[in-house]
Amino acid sequence: MNGRSINAWWRRAVMAFALALPAVAWSEPAPVIAVGKAQVHGLSLSGGVSAYLGIAYAVPPVGALRWHVSTLAHLSGSVDATRYGAACPQTDATVGWYRRMAVAMGSDADVVPAGPATSENCLFLNIWTPAKRAAQRKLPVMVWIHGGSNTSGYSQEADYRGARLAARGVVVVSLNYRLGALGFFAHPAVPDVSAGRQGLSDQITALRWVRDNIAAFGGDRARVTVFGESAGGTDIAALMHIPVAQGLFARAIIESGYLASAGFATAAEASRATAAFFTQTETAATLAQRGPQDWVRLQSERRKGQFQAPLVPPKLAFRVPLLIGTNADEFRLYLPADPATRSASEASTLLGLAKGGDIARLLPRLSDDPAKRADLLLSAPVFHCPAVAMASDFGASGLGTWVYRLDRVRPGHHGFGAYHGAEIPYVFGTSASWLAGDAVDSALSDTMMRYWVNFARDGDPNGPGLAKWARWVSDGGDAGRGPMMHFGATAHSAPTADLALCPLVAAGHAQ
Repeated sequence: MNGRSINAWWRRAVMAFALALPAVAWSEPAPVIAVGKAQVHGLSLSGGVSAYLGIAYAVPPVGALRWHVSTLAHLSGSVDATRYGAACPQTDATVGWYRRMAVAMGSDADVVPAGPATSENCLFLNIWTPAKRAAQRKLPVMVWIHGGSNTSGYSQEADYRGARLAARGVVVVSLNYRLGALGFFAHPAVPDVSAGRQGLSDQITALRWVRDNIAAFGGDRARVTVFGESAGGTDIAALMHIPVAQGLFARAIIESGYLASAGFATAAEASRATAAFFTQTETAATLAQRGPQDWVRLQSERRKGQFQAPLVPPKLAFRVPLLIGTNADEFRLYLPADPATRSASEASTLLGLAKGGDIARLLPRLSDDPAKRADLLLSAPVFHCPAVAMASDFGASGLGTWVYRLDRVRPGHHGFGAYHGAEIPYVFGTSASWLAGDAVDSALSDTMMRYWVNFARDGDPNGPGLAKWARWVSDGGDAGRGPMMHFGATAHSAPTADLALCPLVAAGHAQ
């Protein structure tokens, strides 16, 4: 290597190392918290926050417990909570996504480190909490459920580090849950109550652990807010279909959740998904002979790129106050780069829709950008319209409901617009070194964090110094009526023209 290449390599290595570790303030003494009969040893981080990482919240779902409902783990003795636990078995899709984004933002792929080790013993959670707090003061709790199509992702992704959010006066929890064929498997040889939603059972177990133990970390068990993005948002909606989850969280934030009907499996659909792996004649013994990586390989080969929909009851069991929204260009990241291919795909999609002609006439009035129109055709029925339909339903039930749209496009020539997942670094204040940003992005992150923390604390995102965010009002239809909060160069309420697509895409496919 010459001197320049050595320096470049060193900079990439330093950035990768920084992404892999929490921001530890080594001069501070390591914190220790008594949790029942255990002494939990954590880390002191910069910014006045303590972190407790890799805490086992459930009995490992291994051996005979594979595919069965998870059960609470009970800590005892001295617990080392200074490093993250293993991720649940999966491919390297998450690392690939981050590396693609890094390159698009003008950096090198290798600034993103390799993913963590994986294991079926993966049911761990992480906690960030203010180091100094009044003993009598209980803080609101925010529990993060990661995305990744329910087939990939892990609690310690760089975007999900909770220190900056916790520094604003909340306790932040992130968790792993079983994924893919190990987390959403409904087969006759697995007669368990969690069949088809083992991953959801893990989330419920984690919330029970939080209920029982979060007071030791300064948290208020009565003010737990679940928040999650993409599949994490879908799973939050799914949890509200499961009666035993009621009472485990008081509020919900759903960011870009896949809330179309295909996001939730019926028994027949779950059975068909199982048939993609094995016939119905397999036995528990033959299924158990395959190791976790066999299941990951089968998932990748036979259902690559497919969302793993949880099997849940068809009707909501309960509702809670809701903050929900989407990003302006959810699908743009995944559109064909070639305009001709994109145009052909758009024409084919319109041809299959009952109101395709009406949609084709409306789209040019919404945007003169062909890529934007192609994105709307996909994002409206999958993300935007189901989100406002859910908001309208919750608002009509008398619950406080607030709706947002992220419009901010990060600086650079990435061409992805306000892409799927773009809001996460703003919410956590975790912009990676490769993620382009300027003063507008810093201010927007501060604003969104304030709204999110206010909602977790008081059940209302509004607060001093923030633009008024009005409750969503239902008009009795699927779209509801705004205005919603738009997060762009500024935060402001405004009508959202593309919701005019909602009654048209709701008409479904042509017969």
